[in-house]
Amino acid sequence: MLIKLQVTSKQGASFNCPDGQITAEMLQNSQGQLLISAMIPIVDITSVWHPDLMSIPAVKLPWQAEFTCGMSKSYPLFAFMNQMSHVSYCIGLTNCIDDCLASARMNQELCCYEVKFVIAISSETEPFAVFSDQSKRSLGEVLQDYRQLVMPAKPQYPAGAWNPVYCTWYAVHAAITEEYLISNAQAAAELGFGTFIVDDGWCLDENKRVTPLTLPDWYRDIGDWQCSKSKLPNMKSIVDHARQLGLNYMFWVAPFFAGRRSNLTEKVSKFLTGLHEGQRIFDPADEIAVQDTQESIYNIFRQMNLDGIKIDFIDSVEPDVNHPHCRNVKKYLEQLVGKIRQDKPEALIEFRQNYSTPVNANLATAFRAGDVPFDYMENFSRCVQLRLHMGDGVPVHADPVYFNNAESVDAVGRHMIAALAGVPMLSMELSTISSEHKAVIKNYIDFYNNHRQLLNFGHWFVEIRSGFTAWVKCRNADKTVIIITDEALLDLALRDCSGAVTVLNLTPGKLDCRRGCAFDAVGNACGRVAPSGGRLELA
Repeated sequence: MLIKLQVTSKQGASFNCPDGQITAEMLQNSQGQLLISAMIPIVDITSVWHPDLMSIPAVKLPWQAEFTCGMSKSYPLFAFMNQMSHVSYCIGLTNCIDDCLASARMNQELCCYEVKFVIAISSETEPFAVFSDQSKRSLGEVLQDYRQLVMPAKPQYPAGAWNPVYCTWYAVHAAITEEYLISNAQAAAELGFGTFIVDDGWCLDENKRVTPLTLPDWYRDIGDWQCSKSKLPNMKSIVDHARQLGLNYMFWVAPFFAGRRSNLTEKVSKFLTGLHEGQRIFDPADEIAVQDTQESIYNIFRQMNLDGIKIDFIDSVEPDVNHPHCRNVKKYLEQLVGKIRQDKPEALIEFRQNYSTPVNANLATAFRAGDVPFDYMENFSRCVQLRLHMGDGVPVHADPVYFNNAESVDAVGRHMIAALAGVPMLSMELSTISSEHKAVIKNYIDFYNNHRQLLNFGHWFVEIRSGFTAWVKCRNADKTVIIITDEALLDLALRDCSGAVTVLNLTPGKLDCRRGCAFDAVGNACGRVAPSGGRLELA
């Protein structure tokens, strides 16, 4: 191991660690914390990547980077990359469960980054290792080696995990009506979607949208997980009807939220936070709160005959090395998910980006990009980041496509292409969008459904150039799909391709091909030039 490590206990006792192995003896003598540090020379480094970022960082050296991580959020690793986005140095821990504070601070005098991991140690902590790499390979290749050490045996995800998804959130927020649910489920099924998520709002009696007036007290009634009888009295029949259309049906939950007006708040013995947007976070060590919320979430799952749940805001239980919570979060999730899967082994479980990590790969069936309404390029970037985290054959889901109805057909095409970097998701009030926009959505949902085997189980490669994702490729033995962001790089992106190739045009310009044919965003043939939002098909 070429990176020299220093390992000390909470009280400052030093341990010899030449091979990067954190042993049982070190754990026993840690006094509850270990500090693991190293000096990374700033040689052939132009950017710093870490998993708490939402997307690929710009080519820029930060003075410092710091984040907390553990079971509820991110994982402990830094990658120091050169301008070609090859990894000059990578260092991380294979313990992704315990609460950890990770930092990298520039030391100008010594011309290095001082990297430190302060990690909480408990009686449940098992020996782990310090991962390092100086191979000058791509970030994707280095992270693949890291995943082999930390990711549990990759599960066989249920077929429903790969279905394109319709979600209610951006379309209506909590202003959910039975008429809306019925009509949009019908329209979503006709467009080729396979899963319908009723997001926040099903357990609220009021109909409201997120505004500067409503947001400060938005979650005041959250925590009891009862379907609104006044707003959605026929919810069970609505679920049954949607399932007859071929849709899987899911509800949103935020299990650690206790709204100030909820019954749950009266039962909680300890809160980790003060009021924020009308709710506080309960301590996952609170056995009464744990049992109450698990039972109410499981009961609604059974009562409504749901196919799954979207589990939100796990990262609201912030890792804390002085007051660790992540082991209790792990226990909570394993109990809740285990109970649901005991009832339905094929149940769908969605996790959001901040806690979509290799160590959680067996707890969820969908790992979804964080919220980016209107921003298709950031949606694309976040899907790319998730693919770097999770690797091939894992259901990475895009954030829901959401756009202004005044957008051009080409722009809607770019929205849909960006979402194809993951399993596509949409959140639009389908009765209000134009027939042209519907045609674009249908075109790309059909494209996804026709290329499922490749997009879901092919090998994804990410080309990062000077801090931006120039293109991604997904390939198998017979076919390659490329999503490109810069039209000037088309020849480079095609350089090592063989067999049939599709190029999806996420650029603002046109793609001119000398062989094959082009299609616009709706799917109409248009000679040999693909407009923005369209695609090339090369034989």
